[in-house]
Amino acid sequence: MNSLIAALGLLQLNRMRKAKGRKRPIVFVPGLYGSMGDEIIPGTGEWHFGVAKSVYGPFIEQLEEVGYTRDKDLFIAFYDWRKSCNICAKKYLKATINRAKKKSGYKRVNIISHSMGGLVSRAYAQGNYYEKDIEELIMVGTPHAGSANAYYFWEGGIVPSDRTLGSTLYKSLVDGYLWILKKSYGTETDMETIRKYLKSTKDLLPSSKYGKYIYTLNKNNNKEYMDYEKMIFKNDFLDNLNKREYLLKRRNIKVLLIGGNGYETNEYIRVDRNFKSNNKEWPDGRAISSDKSKSGDGTVVLKSAFAIDGDERTFSGKHTELLQKSSNLILGRLGIQKAYIMQKNFVQNYISIRINGKGKISIKELDRNRINSLYNETQRVKDVQIESYGKDLRWIMVRNQLKNRVYLEYESAQNEDMEILIEDSLGRHKIIKEKNVPKNKIYRMRIS
Repeated sequence: MNSLIAALGLLQLNRMRKAKGRKRPIVFVPGLYGSMGDEIIPGTGEWHFGVAKSVYGPFIEQLEEVGYTRDKDLFIAFYDWRKSCNICAKKYLKATINRAKKKSGYKRVNIISHSMGGLVSRAYAQGNYYEKDIEELIMVGTPHAGSANAYYFWEGGIVPSDRTLGSTLYKSLVDGYLWILKKSYGTETDMETIRKYLKSTKDLLPSSKYGKYIYTLNKNNNKEYMDYEKMIFKNDFLDNLNKREYLLKRRNIKVLLIGGNGYETNEYIRVDRNFKSNNKEWPDGRAISSDKSKSGDGTVVLKSAFAIDGDERTFSGKHTELLQKSSNLILGRLGIQKAYIMQKNFVQNYISIRINGKGKISIKELDRNRINSLYNETQRVKDVQIESYGKDLRWIMVRNQLKNRVYLEYESAQNEDMEILIEDSLGRHKIIKEKNVPKNKIYRMRIS
C-alpha cells in the first residue's frame, strides 16, 4: 500500500513539474542561525544555510519538487543574524524581494518565514520603506511576543539544557554556533559572544505583549511577578513592532500564523533577584527554574506564536519540525495542489561533530559486517554535511545514521592542540581535548 501511495504521489509530482504558467514567487526567510556566508564568518563562501540545512534543506526540496526553481520563482533571503531584525529586514530581505520581483515579473511576492525570520519579515512589512509587494505572509513558529528562552541567552549568557530548549537539534545548533563564533572572534565566554556578536538575541526577549514572565517566591511561597516596565532589559524592538501591527491589515497583507503544540516550553522563569555579578550577568535576576507549558513547540509558546492577528493553524511538533509538519497546508494556502511528499530527507536522528584542529577526518559505518565510508577528505554521502570555518574549525552533521555503528577517525596533521566535541539526537555528549598532539597520531572512536 505504501509503495502504491508513493507511486501515485510521484506521478502527481511529475504532472506538477510539467505544469506551465507563471507562479507568484516565494521568498523564504530562515530563522536564527539559518544563514551562513562570508559576511558572518570570512572564508565560509557565498550565502547558504550552513549546518541549518538539516532543518531547511528538505523544505526547499519540497518546493522544488512541486515545480519551483531557485532564483526564478523561489528565493532565499539569507541575512546576518548577528544583527538586529530591523537591519536584517532593510539590508537583506528588501534586496531579496526586489530581486524576486525583477526576475519573476511579479509586483508582489509570497513570504514563508520560520522563527526569527518572521520577525525580520514583519520589520519589513511594517516598515516605512515597505513597497507594497507582499501578498501572503506565512510565519511558522515565530515568537511575535518573544520567547522566554531568550532570557537565558541575553541576560545570563547561557544555553539552556536540552530539556529546557525542547529540542536536541536546536540545542546543537545553538551550542555549535556559539562555539564557532567564540573561536572565530576570540571571545572568552558565551556572555561576551552573545552581547557582542549576537545582538539579535535581544530582539527575541519577551515583550510587553507577552506579559509578566519572571518571578520570585516570597516567604509564603507565593509567586511575585516583576512588572515588565521595571525590568532593565526590555524588548524595545518587539514593543514598537507590535504597536504598529495594524499596518499588516491596512497594507492588505494576508497573514497565516503556524504554531507548534504538545511540547514542554518555557513560559515563566523563577529568578533570584539578590544575585550580584561583576560581569553584568542576570541584571534582572539569575534564572533558577522555569514553569513550562505544553502549549508550545519547545521554543515558542502558542500565545506568542498567535500574538498578532491572522489565520491560525496549530500542529503537534517541535520548533525545528514545524515546516515539515505544515508543508501541505502551506502549499495549499499558495494554491498548489497537494501531493504525497516523500519525507526521507527530514532529520530523524543526527550526530554533530565539531573539530578544532588541522588533522584528517574519516567517518565510517558498520552495517551488517560491511564497512561503508560516509566521509573522508575526498568524498561523502548525501546524509553527511561539512562546514569549514577558516583553516582549523570544522562542523560535520551526520544525519539518519544512528541505526548502525558509526566510527570517527582523526589523524593529526602536525604537532597541534586538538579538540573534538560530539553530540547526538539522543542527548549523548563526548569531548576529546588534548594539547601538543604529535604528528600522525590517530584517534579512533565509536560515535553511535
